[in-house]
Order: sequence, then structure tokens, then C-alpha cells
Amino acid sequence: MPHYFAYGSNLDVADLETWAAERGFPSPAPRVVDRAFWPDHALLFDYHSNTRGGGALNVAPSRGHCVPGVLFEVADLAALDAKEGVDVGRYERVACTCLLPDGRVFPDALSYRVTPAWRAGRHVPPTPSYEAIVRRGLEAHAVPARPFEHAVANLDVPPFPDAVFVYGTLKRGHCRAGTLERAEPLEVSAGRVAGELVDLGAYPGLTLGAGWVRGELWRFRRLNALLEELDAIEDFEGWDALERSMYRRVVLPVERDDGRRELAWTYLYQGERERDAPRIADGSWRGA
Repeated sequence: MPHYFAYGSNLDVADLETWAAERGFPSPAPRVVDRAFWPDHALLFDYHSNTRGGGALNVAPSRGHCVPGVLFEVADLAALDAKEGVDVGRYERVACTCLLPDGRVFPDALSYRVTPAWRAGRHVPPTPSYEAIVRRGLEAHAVPARPFEHAVANLDVPPFPDAVFVYGTLKRGHCRAGTLERAEPLEVSAGRVAGELVDLGAYPGLTLGAGWVRGELWRFRRLNALLEELDAIEDFEGWDALERSMYRRVVLPVERDDGRRELAWTYLYQGERERDAPRIADGSWRGA
């Protein structure tokens, strides 16, 4: 069955099912796989929907931002294609990579975005009724609402998430910390993420696992240029080149030492040395 990433009104499954039934389409029968993120994209309202009577959501590439939503398994795409106006060229079906909350990458999802011909080139405010449908879907699936609220208000805002979790040579006092310091951090705090740490000699690697890995959470006002630099440092070649990358950039929940919990970008090791590399038992790297 196809896997569909929803980020807007289709998060409200009842609204989607009602729309399909009223127009005689087979039910998409969406089954939740997990909450997910569409990386390096941002939400915006640059499309006028005649059906909604105002702005409807779109996505656009934006390094450092994530679009939060839900990954569904669907039985049929006919209703989704019709609802999104694929046949008249309003939205187009596109492939997208989804990041799952536990660090896994789902590379073969599909979603929808507005075609260039239908983009207004300006902010198109949504109607209160459309906002209510999207908020209902976000709340039903416990999806972070901040990017949506910022898109509604058409604000120039920090990226989502706005922090990077580091656990090795990028930590303060280590050889690559200057990369982060030059990006003018707003805050640096201690914290931990779920996983295991492997010792690769001159640097460590974070892998998925049942333990905890300690590190630092660095918060920034802008991440575009910094993540481009970090991607090069960590040998992450992009979502369409995961098999060639030594690390992959993901979004993970971080538990701060002050008790707060928030999302951050970080890098998971996926190199060939993972199997044989020794584990760092306490999850804290202290290398030079």
C-alpha cells in the first residue's frame, strides 16, 4: 500500500473521509504509521483554494526547517488525488523522505505540493474554518503546531527545530566547536538522547539503541548555512544519497538536564565500522 505524508487539512481524517464519501470516492482508509517530519521543507500559505475560500497550505524547500505531520498507509489514492486537484494541475503528487521520531528514515513516502502555475507569489491568509480543520488534525495526532501557527501569521521565524544536538568533536572544548560558535548560538545546554555511542577513534558515532547518549544542545536563530557546513563535516550527502553517506541527519527528542524535552537535529552514524566498533558504556565521549 502507498505511504502518504499529511501536513494540512488531511490530518483531520474525519474531514477527509467525509469528503471522499460525499463525492463517491473509495475510502483512502488511512492507517497511522507514525508521526513524522518532512526535512528541509517549510510550511507556507501561497495558494488560494476556491473550495476553502482562502489560503491552503503548501510546502517549499528550506534547509533547517521541518514540516511536522503524520505518515499514513492508505488503501487508495484516488480520493487524495481528486481532493488535491491533481487532475487540474493545482497540486502535484511528489516523493518525499520522512524522518520518524525514533531516528529512522522512511525514504519512499509521497505527499502533495502546489504546482508553480498555482502559486500566488504572496501570502494568502486561510479562513478560520480551514485553520480549525488543520488544528483539529494536529491536536488529534499530537503533532507540533508551531510551524503551522507561524505560517498562518506569515512570520519570519526561527527554524523548526531550532537546535542541534552534538556529542563528539563539536562539543565545547573539542576541535570542531568553533563551527558552532561562529554561528552565534542563542543558548547551549546539556542533555541526552536515546541511543548508543560507538568509539571510532578520533570521533564517536551515535547509533539507535536502548541506552542514553550525553551531549550538548545548541540553539540558533538561523540554521541554513550552519547545517550545510555540518552536513559536509559529517559526510551527509542528502536524502537521496543516504547509501553514500557516513552519517544521516535526523530529528530526535532531547532530554535537557533542566527537565525540559525538545526536538533537535543530530547526526546518526551509519558507516561500515558500526558493527565492530567498541561501545562507550556511559554514553559520554571525552576524546581530544
